[in-house]
Amino acid sequence: MSVSRVEIAILGGGVVGLACAFALADAGREVALFDPSPGRGASFGNAGGITPGWVAPVAMPATLRALPRMLLDSASPLTIRPAYLPQLLPWLWHFALAARPHRVEAISKALAALTLDACEVWAEFAAHAGLAHLLRRQGLLYVYAKQTSRDGAEPAHALRRRRGVRLEEVDQAWLQDFAPMLAPEYRFGVYAPDAGHVADPGALCDGLAASFEAKGGRIVRKRIDRIAPAANGVAFGTGDGDWQCDKFVLAAGAHSKPFATALGAKLPLDVERGYHATLPQPGLELPAQLIDGEGKYAVTSMAGGLRLAGTVEFAGLDLPPDYRRAEQLISNAKRLMPALDASDASLWMGFRPSLPDGLPVLGVAPATPRAIFAFGHAHLGVTLAAKTASIVAELIAGRALQIDLSPYSPLRYA
Repeated sequence: MSVSRVEIAILGGGVVGLACAFALADAGREVALFDPSPGRGASFGNAGGITPGWVAPVAMPATLRALPRMLLDSASPLTIRPAYLPQLLPWLWHFALAARPHRVEAISKALAALTLDACEVWAEFAAHAGLAHLLRRQGLLYVYAKQTSRDGAEPAHALRRRRGVRLEEVDQAWLQDFAPMLAPEYRFGVYAPDAGHVADPGALCDGLAASFEAKGGRIVRKRIDRIAPAANGVAFGTGDGDWQCDKFVLAAGAHSKPFATALGAKLPLDVERGYHATLPQPGLELPAQLIDGEGKYAVTSMAGGLRLAGTVEFAGLDLPPDYRRAEQLISNAKRLMPALDASDASLWMGFRPSLPDGLPVLGVAPATPRAIFAFGHAHLGVTLAAKTASIVAELIAGRALQIDLSPYSPLRYA
C-alpha cells in the first residue's frame, strides 16, 4: 500500500485546529487537516465568548466545598452520571489537588498569560482571515439575584482583579437601564467591559475552513485511527490509507487522549458535556453577553437567535445525551428574562476536553519533537484559538516564544 505524504498534518477540525491550519497555511506551509466533520463539534455549539477574564480556575476551594451539594441536585450546573463516577475518580483527585490555594494562584497566572490579550489577538487574526464581521466587543455582564450568590462569586472576581481584569460593580438601577429585559429580582452585577464574543461560532469555523482552503490548505474528511512517531516525522493512518508527515499537530479536543498517549503523554484528560438551547425568535437583544450567577450559564445574542449555553456533565463520550439539562437552561432563562420567547428552541450537546487544572496542553510531544500538542482548552476554545494558532506556528517554525509554556506542559501530570 502506498503512503501519502504531507508536510504538516493537523488532527482536529474544531476552532483551535482550524485556526492553527489557517495560520500555518498563511505562512506558506503545506497543510492537511483531518476531521470527518470540521466545525461541527464543541466549537459549533458553545457560548461564543472571547473572555479575557477567564483567569479564575474552576478548581477553587469554594468549588470543592459546594461539590457534594451540587452533585445531589439534579438541576445543578455540574453533575456526574453515577455510572461514570468510578472512571472519573482519578480526574477528581487531580481536581482537588488543583484547588489548593497555592495552585489556584499559579493556575490563575498561567490562564492570564494566555487570555488577557485574547480580544486584541482575535481582532488581528480575524481581520487577516476575513472574519472580523463575526466579532463583537460588547463586554460581559455577571448578574445575581441573591446577595449570597454575589458574595459567593467574590473570590473569583477578586482573583480577576489581581490579574488586572477590569471589572465594574453595578447596582440594580444600572442593570435595569443597561439590560431592561432582566427580572427586577436581579439586583447585583459585575461588568467586564473588555470581553467580547462571536456572533456565530459555526460561521467562524466555516469561515476559517474556507480561508484555510483559499490559502492552499487541504481538508481530509476522514478519521485518523492510529499514530506513531516515525524516523523522519509522524506516521498515521485512516481507515483506508497510510500517511506520513514532517510535523503533526494534535488538536482533537475531547478526542485527543489516545493520540496523546501514543505520542508519549499520560494525561487525565476527560470530557465535560456542555448543553445549549438556541431560541430563534427570543423577542429581545442583549447589550452584552450575560452570565447568570444563579444558574451558572451564559446567554448570548447570536446571528441565529439567543443562545443559552453552559452546564457541566461528566458522562464520557459514549452515554446518550440528557437534554433535560438543556431544557433546564430555558427554565432558568425565563426567570432571568420574563419576556423571553422560548418557542421553537433547538437543543444541542457537545464534548469539551477537560484537564483537572483547567489549563490546555500546549507544547512538544514527549515521544517526538515532530508532534505539537494543542488541545484541552475546556471552556476556552474560542477565547484561545487565535493565540494557540500563533504559538503552534512559532513552535513549527522553531522560533523563540514570548510565553513560557511550562505551565501547559504535556508532562505536568507525569
